[in-house]
Amino acid sequence: MTIRLALASVVATHVAASSAVAGSTSDLPRKFRDAPYSMMSLSIGYPNDGWQQRAKRLKPSKCIRIKPGSNEKTYGHPALILMLERSAKDLQRVEPGSVLVVGDISDANGGPLAGHRSHQSGRDADVVFYALNDNGKRVALDHFVKFGANGKALDGSGYVFDDWRNWLLVQSWVRDQRAGLSHIFISRPLRQRLIAYASKQPAFKKYVAEVSALLKQPEDAEPHDDHFHVRVSCPEGQSEICREQSR
Repeated sequence: MTIRLALASVVATHVAASSAVAGSTSDLPRKFRDAPYSMMSLSIGYPNDGWQQRAKRLKPSKCIRIKPGSNEKTYGHPALILMLERSAKDLQRVEPGSVLVVGDISDANGGPLAGHRSHQSGRDADVVFYALNDNGKRVALDHFVKFGANGKALDGSGYVFDDWRNWLLVQSWVRDQRAGLSHIFISRPLRQRLIAYASKQPAFKKYVAEVSALLKQPEDAEPHDDHFHVRVSCPEGQSEICREQSR
């Protein structure tokens, strides 16, 4: 069976499987059923049509909080989970007390996740924006809040998009060479806001081009004006079973 047919078989099995089991080892090409792959975390298929094996769970800590309702959906490939942990620590070192609030990643076995088109293969994570209250003090939001181009919350709460910490976060992701960062989804107005902000800061200017290339509003989904959606690339050595682009 060719690799293309093998992957098609995996996807077909995945679609027919129950929500509790997204796929099984027997669906994989023989190579990935034996060591060393049988001991590794595998990201299989597409972000919007895939599953995973042996995922790592993101756990709350002094610098990470899980968004309410997402506690059982924080399983992903270690590259993504470790990147989130590193970035949360980076922010807390620069801004003590800052907490990274993370929403949905994937189910333990991947597969379709309620409320999402992607988040199926352990390479996507939703992250709550850093914000300030109407007095300019830092707050840790426990839910998604939509922000307009002027940085003000659209729900009348008085929250303000924290340019400083949100830029530090995306810069931390871009500087992280271990994760294989692929995309950072965000609405166009907020993308423009972050780039304009960083372009005026001497310490940030050198990262503007790299961040600009990764920040984008998805063409076929919600604009992402209420959270970051970060995605990492297929793990090294898994190109036969992992696919970068959505179908």
